[in-house]
Parts: sequence; C-alpha cells; structure tokens
Amino acid sequence: MTNYMNITQLNILKLENKKSLESMLSKVRHANPKNFSLEAKVIEIFAASLLAHGKDRNQMRQIAQISKILGQSLGLDREYCDKLEQAARIYDVGNVMICQEIYQKDEKLSLEEFEALKYHTFMGQELLEAQNLPTTDLAAIISAEHHEFWDGGGYPLQKKNKEIDIASRIVAVADTVGALFRERPGRKPWKYEKILEYIKTRRGIQFDPNVVDVFLINEEAIHKVLRVDLEESPSHWYD
Repeated sequence: MTNYMNITQLNILKLENKKSLESMLSKVRHANPKNFSLEAKVIEIFAASLLAHGKDRNQMRQIAQISKILGQSLGLDREYCDKLEQAARIYDVGNVMICQEIYQKDEKLSLEEFEALKYHTFMGQELLEAQNLPTTDLAAIISAEHHEFWDGGGYPLQKKNKEIDIASRIVAVADTVGALFRERPGRKPWKYEKILEYIKTRRGIQFDPNVVDVFLINEEAIHKVLRVDLEESPSHWYD
C-alpha cells in the first residue's frame, strides 16, 4: 500500500515493530479463528504495544472516554459510541513504528523527521485494516484522518470538512485535549481554561465546529474525565 523504505527515513521508521505486531496478531488469529473474544484480544494487543512504546495509559483512557462523550452528545447511537470508545484507544498504533526519540525531542523536528512522522497515519491504517474487525476498521479510519483539519490544512491527504469521517473529527478534539493536559518534552501541561480557549480558537480551522460546540457543552464532564485517577475509571477497557 505504502512505500516505507525511503532511504532518508530508515533511522526514523521502525518497521521491525510493525513485523513484530503482525506476528503476534497472526498467532492470536490462528489460536482463535472463530472465537467471539478475538476482537477484544486484538484490541488489547494494540493497546499493550502502545503502552510498551511509551504511550500514557491514563491519556489513552481520557481520549477514549472524551470521544464517547462527544459522540453521545452529537446523537450517535449507543453501539457506535461504544465502538468509538474502543477504537479511540488504539487508533494511534502507527506511532509504534516511529522511533521513540522523535517524540522525546525538546527541539523542533527537522523537515525530514516531520515528513517521516506523517507515515504513522498510513502505517496504523494498514495494520488496523488488516484485522478486518468492526472496531479495528473504525480505528483504521481514525488513524488515517486524525491529523486532517476541517479547513483542509492538515495531513496526510488534506481532506476537509465532511470528507473527514465523524469519528476522526471527534478524536481529533479528544486527542488534542488529552495531549495538552499533560507534560511533553519542552512543554508543561496546560491549565484546563487555556485548553478551552485553544479549542475555541481552532473551531472551523482545525476542528469541526459541531464537535467543538458539543465539547464546550460538556466541558465540565470532560474536565472530570481528565482529572479522575485511572483506578477510579469505571470502564473495563482500562483494567
């Protein structure tokens, strides 16, 4: 599907991680060819891989729960919102195929590094689509589109408006909120009030205006999701 072997990117892309994940997933499928729990096992493999690569468990929970709140507030049906919550845990699995040092840099990425980083959207999409399961199919869409902007200024394909799937538009907001709420290399965590103002300023530019509107309607519930300790989380997906 995608040529990852550009010689300028070999020190950034970690294709051995992709092969390792594919091997684990293949073993699970052969062991559980018709098992109703296959989807849950596959999701947990992806989640575990993200955690092993340095993803924050609490942030994964926050993005998933915020996405579900936003989906429900937009009037999406319960079954879809449950699937969205699960997909929002694992959509960023393409990051497993990116050198960790890239995410830990204090300074701005070089042009080469940023171009290589963009591949995580395609790599995650390809790996998730290959599972051919309802939740991973939705996660594949989100992987491909969560960096697209409402006004067309994002990447990788410069989609805009409703060309971007609603799940991706929802997770784009949830992901940004979750990221800004915690410390990153070279940046302290933002106060929630500052995050609210930032989301407002990006309405109609980076984010779907309707998603921003329901985010603001639910800002208290979302703040609670951000503050709650992992141990207090009611969802079995974070045990």
